[in-house]
Amino acid sequence: MTLLESVEDARKQPTAKEVEYTPKAEFDGTSGYLQTRGLTEQPKDFTALLEQFGYDTNEVRIVGEPRTSRWQTYDERWLTSYRFTLAPALTSDLEDLMKLASRGKAHKQTSLTGTGVFNFQAGDQQIGKIDGDGTEGTIQRFLESIDVAKAEYRSLRKRRNIGGINLMFPGDCIEGVVSQKGKNQWRTDLTVTEQIRIFRRLLMRAVEEFAPLSDNVWLRVVNGNHDEAQRQQNTRPDDGFATEQAIAVADALEINPGRYGHVKVEVPPLDQSWMTVESFDTIYTIAHGHQWRRGKAMDWLANQALHATNVSATHLLVHGHEHRWTVDTNGARKIICSPAYDGGSTWLDNGSHGLRGGLSYVSNGSDVTDMRLV
Repeated sequence: MTLLESVEDARKQPTAKEVEYTPKAEFDGTSGYLQTRGLTEQPKDFTALLEQFGYDTNEVRIVGEPRTSRWQTYDERWLTSYRFTLAPALTSDLEDLMKLASRGKAHKQTSLTGTGVFNFQAGDQQIGKIDGDGTEGTIQRFLESIDVAKAEYRSLRKRRNIGGINLMFPGDCIEGVVSQKGKNQWRTDLTVTEQIRIFRRLLMRAVEEFAPLSDNVWLRVVNGNHDEAQRQQNTRPDDGFATEQAIAVADALEINPGRYGHVKVEVPPLDQSWMTVESFDTIYTIAHGHQWRRGKAMDWLANQALHATNVSATHLLVHGHEHRWTVDTNGARKIICSPAYDGGSTWLDNGSHGLRGGLSYVSNGSDVTDMRLV
């Protein structure tokens, strides 16, 4: 029988086997996503949705509004796929921090000595900002940044005589709701409490990752303009959410001195938005950068020196705010501005959107080497 000897043979076709859309979900303990198949209406029971994907709702939750993709089927039905952001389930601050800090074995001495300091400079996360790839992208960049910085430290620690690790967060750690007189609130994907909770957990993650690598670790945090608690009334310059989370982490680390006793947490003094601190032979002034007009950091330094403040002793002025990577030198002093982690801005393009992340470098007094984007 030939191909055309029956109607069935004559009408045969190599019909494609349609690949069915498979719902997906990923969660690494800090962040993740859950994407549904095409649905006729948005899921209302998030508990059932999480359980459907095998997640324990005591450990994982859905935050913010979903991203959607909508299409019409051949039978004229409209279907929508929902992509939800996942985050750790809420616990009380005390329970959350105690759980994070109490786990893990005691610190094992590394016996690495030297006056060199490995610096991890990470500012302008602006957690909660929806521009670009939103909070999910920011968190992912930060976690990847830690991994790259750790690898860089391991490569440098012996040949650079590094005796300590300095973790610096120069402000704008959350997006907040005070920028542009509060008009930025609708451009956020998280509440303020969710923003600061995520930042606190990222701080703790940084400590957990770097603490085993050195016998001397510093965690230093200042507030940026986005971190301010409020602007309705005059308040102290140190009244901000970023430093408050660093204080919370410091309290938590005291629960496990065997593991974290070598980690020192520092925030600016009362009524001050910056701090001048020391690690071995290097003196740092850590500020956000909103204290001066763009490009005027050196003038601010000179003014501080004129009035004989502690800043006049600094080797390195470390800041963010400008969302770009720059290094300026004046004599023995250097001004180091780190880029941002956020997903960019719809209202500003300073040409630096391709440079996102933090910086790592080695300092010894005013000498700075091995600087790179991480």
